[in-house]
Amino acid sequence: MGDGDAFLQVVRGEDRGKGWELDERQVYLIGRSRKCNIRLGDATASGTHAQVECPDGVWFLEDLRSTHGTRVNRQRILKRKPLFDRDIIQVGKTLLEFREYADLGPDALEEIDRGLSMPH
Repeated sequence: MGDGDAFLQVVRGEDRGKGWELDERQVYLIGRSRKCNIRLGDATASGTHAQVECPDGVWFLEDLRSTHGTRVNRQRILKRKPLFDRDIIQVGKTLLEFREYADLGPDALEEIDRGLSMPH
């Protein structure tokens, strides 16, 4: 397990199984463009679709005027939205699950670690 503060994993879509450790000191762009650090192969995602960042210890998701919008737990977001552990983010046809380690106990961390290190 890295020293990321949170994790995003594709749970549905053509990139299913891909995951990214999130470091709260970094801003993450989600989309198809090469400049995105969370790059999706989903043709229905915009080039730079959404952004995830963690100012002052709270993770936020923001839609970057994408063509089809961004949803959290099926609700379209119109402004920057705080994220909570197990939120489901929809970008195009891709669903990503947000996990925040700060909210997880040691048993859950061990379970995630086992899951990430299991051979696929």
